[in-house]
Amino acid sequence: MVISYRDRRTPDFRVRYRFLSEAEGGRKQLPFQHIRSDFLYGGDDPQKEGIWCIWPEFLAPDGTVLPEDGRSVPGEGLADMYILNTELRKEHAERIRVGTKGYFVEGPRKTAVCEVVAVEGLSNVL
Repeated sequence: MVISYRDRRTPDFRVRYRFLSEAEGGRKQLPFQHIRSDFLYGGDDPQKEGIWCIWPEFLAPDGTVLPEDGRSVPGEGLADMYILNTELRKEHAERIRVGTKGYFVEGPRKTAVCEVVAVEGLSNVL
């Protein structure tokens, strides 16, 4: 049985992502579904603007949620994004637009590049 963040609420936005290879400074292995990587806006300095608890949920090409079954997620594809601190949704709604670029980060390391391809739950915040 797939337990999805969607069971609790609408995704805030959707990204197209690509995990960075180890040679690019990324991961040695691809992660599993429901990894708790954080989000960094493209152009932001993590020491000044910070990173955000916005977690990905990886999707199959048909838009269904991939199962949490121990298999690695694809190296590139689509992911729905969920802002954990709902009190900050308005702040993010002011920044998230189709075309916004960002990264998945694990600690100080950028592990994937991403670009917003759809605004979903955030579209009704402002």
